[in-house]
Amino acid sequence: MVSFRLSNKTASPSIKLLVDDPIVVNPGEAITLVCVTTGGEPVPSLTWVRSFGTLPEKTVLNGGTLTIPAITSEDAGTYSCIANNNVGNPAKKSTNIVVRALKKGRFWITPDPYHKDDNIQIGREVKISCQVEAVPSEELTFSWFKNGRPLRSSERMVITQTDPDVSPGTTNLDIIDLKFTDFGTYTCVASLKGGGISDISIDVNISSSTEPV
Repeated sequence: MVSFRLSNKTASPSIKLLVDDPIVVNPGEAITLVCVTTGGEPVPSLTWVRSFGTLPEKTVLNGGTLTIPAITSEDAGTYSCIANNNVGNPAKKSTNIVVRALKKGRFWITPDPYHKDDNIQIGREVKISCQVEAVPSEELTFSWFKNGRPLRSSERMVITQTDPDVSPGTTNLDIIDLKFTDFGTYTCVASLKGGGISDISIDVNISSSTEPV
């Protein structure tokens, strides 16, 4: 005698993402996020959402796969895949998309040559500070040049990068005991280790009457 048992077994959904977290990309690249079902009865449906705002208009959805062609900084953020089969709680997995960027370079000099009570004098210490906004900040690197030639840290010219928690994206060049031979054009170049982004270059002219180049 053969018997059949009908099962009405159900199970809440489970999923996984086949992507890294975070995903760091260059602007203009295409990115694909893949979400797959690993459990659930009945088979859950998959949807993609963005933590802040709607999905970019150019987004292409195909089941659990989301593709963003020619990504921009505006497309960065947290994207979540949600699985739902009306059994238990929906399953959710998220990843953060980081789009590399360098912007808003600026500099300042200590002592401030634009302040009437301060000026740059031979024998004094001069500090040039250079700051940029970088995404992701941990990929940021700085290089210093004088009149187009690379500078290295020395006893009289000290190059430091400040604590990112205190002043993110900042580097300093301290010129100890300023001499006439130190006058010239100093260039701070900011770049990202991952590449794909144009460097930011900031020129500062140090002389007895300092002005930005």
